[in-house]
Amino acid sequence: MGLETTSPNIDRDNLSQRLDGITSHLEESMTGLLSSQHVRLMHGTGRFLDPHTIAVATEEGEEEIEADAVLISTGSRPRVPEWCTPDGERILTTRHAYPPPEIPDHLTVVGSGVTGVEFVHMFASLGSEVTLIVSRQHVLPGKDPEVAYELEENFISRGVKLLKGARSTSIERDGDVVRVGCDDGRTVESSHALLAIGSIPNSDQLNLEAAGVESEWGFVNIDHNCQSNVSHIYAAGDVSGKLPLSSVATMQGRKIAEHVMGLHSERPHRHISYSQAASAIFTEPEIADVGISQADAFSEGRKVRVTKVPFSASAKALINDDPRGFVKLISDPATGVVLGGSIVGRHAAELISIIALCVTNELTVSDLAETLFVHPTLSETLLEAAE
Repeated sequence: MGLETTSPNIDRDNLSQRLDGITSHLEESMTGLLSSQHVRLMHGTGRFLDPHTIAVATEEGEEEIEADAVLISTGSRPRVPEWCTPDGERILTTRHAYPPPEIPDHLTVVGSGVTGVEFVHMFASLGSEVTLIVSRQHVLPGKDPEVAYELEENFISRGVKLLKGARSTSIERDGDVVRVGCDDGRTVESSHALLAIGSIPNSDQLNLEAAGVESEWGFVNIDHNCQSNVSHIYAAGDVSGKLPLSSVATMQGRKIAEHVMGLHSERPHRHISYSQAASAIFTEPEIADVGISQADAFSEGRKVRVTKVPFSASAKALINDDPRGFVKLISDPATGVVLGGSIVGRHAAELISIIALCVTNELTVSDLAETLFVHPTLSETLLEAAE
């Protein structure tokens, strides 16, 4: 682009201060909004005494609250297997690593799902040597293989080492060295290791039995209204066992509020379709998808039309000097209804919302193709895929 650049230096303290500042700002904004709506905030730990009574332990003591309706939204925490003991210094969970206690010289990441690859991207960008343990044959199991391949190519080009077909069975620390052992006999030595192998729901201290609430593996069982088996007790977010996305938790909260207030019976009420939830992976390049995937459609024997357009054909991508990735649009060949899509490339998380709108409202490729978008923009690639 005709610009001379120099590599920036990483100041971990300033980085941490920035992250804390963003978090504090968002927390203060939400706290202010709740206070303006006369919501009482209590800082403590709650547990059920019976279906309508919550005991809240605070610094001042314990208080009992009677409730007509209850929403359980206690989130989740990183899953830690028996063969590993995180110390927060060299052996980390995802909670320890954002921000990290220090920038590792060499980090081994255990877990090649969404969270794992995001941390691979983060630490590789911070200058760490990174090794990723991949238990399957490619990263992001369950995602479109073409998407996974694109990300793997980027990782390899940045010097990330992929250890495929290996499942971690031990993580041990010996001074400043951390050894990760795998079931095939291979061992990786590094300065730090990061566990990113999923999460477990924060429900074990809620005393759900006292409320009669049924759960499975700690997840509260809910119906299409987010109600548990106890009609006035709801659940949202990770603890509900649905898609662990902030956007899903927010929508569940909205639907629950409508249901509690009876608004669902006064106006058209659309239940949440979890299969239509858009999701994104914040790596470099970004990855996003929504709806049915090409692989799922083929495995189900479903006939679909798949159109793929590379960003290298986009004027804006070339202007950005970043033509990586592609747009893949999946539609019904008979009706033209948009069924899903995948995007790999810059601003994929923003662009996927257009496809999500089409999927949610059963719009067709013609509806998309007939829309006038701004030129030059990356979104024009969606129009080309629709055409």
